[in-house]
Amino acid sequence: MTHEEPLDLGATGLSAAEEERIRREHDLDRPEVFDRRNDVDRRARTRANLLPEEQGTGSADPEAQAREVLRDSDVRTEIPESAPDTVAERRESGT
Repeated sequence: MTHEEPLDLGATGLSAAEEERIRREHDLDRPEVFDRRNDVDRRARTRANLLPEEQGTGSADPEAQAREVLRDSDVRTEIPESAPDTVAERRESGT
């Protein structure tokens, strides 16, 4: 299954130039390349088996759902600034 639309970074504090650089560097405008590099198709087939707690709710397309979750996770892992609210804050000790 191919995904042709550019991958979404979500709301970020990045400048337009920085976002463009990141999109090129991580193939976000070429999802088929991003998916191939991250082995999304194989991982989605594995993850498409619903967990017991998910089976009650079900899914119209478990594989497509798994693929989107994996893509989002991969983008956040490769580009931490794509999710500024989830970036671990580093603080120096005050003592």
